[in-house]
Amino acid sequence: MKTQKIIFFLLLLTGLLYSCYEDKSSLNYTLINPINIELGDESTDYSVFAYDTLEIKPIVYKEGVDDADLSYRWTISGNYIPPTLLDTTMTLKARIDLQPQSIAYNLLYEVLDKTTGIVQEQTFKVKVETPFGPGLVISETEDDKTSDISLIRAYNFSSGFKKDQDTTMRNLFSLVNKRKIAGVGTAILSTTYGVYGRYMTIGTRTSIDRIDPFDYSYIDGNGDSFMIDPKDYNVTSLGFSSNAGCIETIVIGGKLYTHYYQTQAIHKFSYYLLTSDMSDYQVGLSTQPEWAYGLCFDEMNGRFLEINGTKYLRVMNSSKLEPDAAFDPNKLQNFTCRTMFSGKNNIGHNILQEKDPSTGEAKPNGKIYCYDTKQAYYYDDPDLINGMPSKIIDLNDFPDIQNALFFTGTNNRDYIYYATPTKVYTIDLTMHTATPDYTVPITESPDEVITSMAVWLGYGMMNYTNNRGEMATTSSSNNMLVVTTYSPSLKEGFVRTLPISIFTGRIEQNKDYHGLFRGFGKITATTPQKQ
Repeated sequence: MKTQKIIFFLLLLTGLLYSCYEDKSSLNYTLINPINIELGDESTDYSVFAYDTLEIKPIVYKEGVDDADLSYRWTISGNYIPPTLLDTTMTLKARIDLQPQSIAYNLLYEVLDKTTGIVQEQTFKVKVETPFGPGLVISETEDDKTSDISLIRAYNFSSGFKKDQDTTMRNLFSLVNKRKIAGVGTAILSTTYGVYGRYMTIGTRTSIDRIDPFDYSYIDGNGDSFMIDPKDYNVTSLGFSSNAGCIETIVIGGKLYTHYYQTQAIHKFSYYLLTSDMSDYQVGLSTQPEWAYGLCFDEMNGRFLEINGTKYLRVMNSSKLEPDAAFDPNKLQNFTCRTMFSGKNNIGHNILQEKDPSTGEAKPNGKIYCYDTKQAYYYDDPDLINGMPSKIIDLNDFPDIQNALFFTGTNNRDYIYYATPTKVYTIDLTMHTATPDYTVPITESPDEVITSMAVWLGYGMMNYTNNRGEMATTSSSNNMLVVTTYSPSLKEGFVRTLPISIFTGRIEQNKDYHGLFRGFGKITATTPQKQ
């Protein structure tokens, strides 16, 4: 019992002594300095064009810690993409290879203190927008085997641009889709109808590709572009009727197919159109006026056919020709069609040349004529005059006409333009005269030759000399030629813009008003891009 008392006393004494001890362990700690991410006055919301460079320059530091002990991660996510690492440096400088979206992407910035394992985060919103607005689209080749697509946005081609804002976005097809186009472009067409009808169709002798002109992402190609696979992808012509039904046309293997835009369900080319009398045909070229049904030329039977929407190809009725008709649209078997385009006063210009019956090609030194056909509104043509003959214009007395490679014209003046390898001539249809108005300069290269020519039908502005000899400005649409050239020695392609005088219809002679864009491959096809 005495022993128990002694033990109890000792325990009590120990407790009393321990309770008097001041415990300072709770004061034994170290204050960790924060990781500072300073943005200054910069916002955390950013906007960047797709395939452009995004730069964010925060100031990051932690007192008492060397910069070498900090690591960085910039990770972007959202819009159904997996988190993607953009950079591992303190400041971000990265090309944004993401599709444009209406909703911003999430950008997470993480700074790791490697001495403690502590991470500081900063979030940003990044809106990726499309840079692919209105401009000139070109199909170019470097090797005569494959092609790529470039876009020029410039004063001459794009609304609201100043000359110092001219910019070229190169090789967009391969940049976005990670491959080249399998062939040399023969035709290209960019069309937009509402939010669900955006297509850029690219045709070669062996392939068809369709991409979205909003972001150049791939849609489909070859047989997947058709309800029934035609197996043959030799594209010779593309067209679009913006008012007569919003119909895209494509000619492949001699047959004409249509794609009806005013539907959200199916955006494929239908089966090729049949003729109204069920006869066979072999079309080479077609044209689509703004307000009239289009025409195509049947090389097999030597005749014009009307593209009656998505229904059929209408065969002209020769029995209804006027007694003094300039020609019979069904009796042109000795000719091949070089090109088709609209002229003034509801007239279609069709350049025909005598052909070699054994090859079907244009006969060397064969006579060249312009067969004019009438145009009528697609919704008001009870007498079926659309495509009927108007007159024949003999072009054979004009200088250098046998060397002509390209023909074009505008629908607001009585002029036709034709290009030889090095010159562009203006034909005044009223006076029946032709003038050499432009010669390809030799300042860049002495072997530069013309590879295509077209009247510009997109947006943009141009400068020209007015009737007082002063500079004036007007819309470039229907008032400017786009001429592409190529130098074999430089292996370089050029785009040249030639304003047309509002007063004379001839090419502007003040070369200060001509445009030049260079650094391309051989350009084989062009089209306006509208959005």
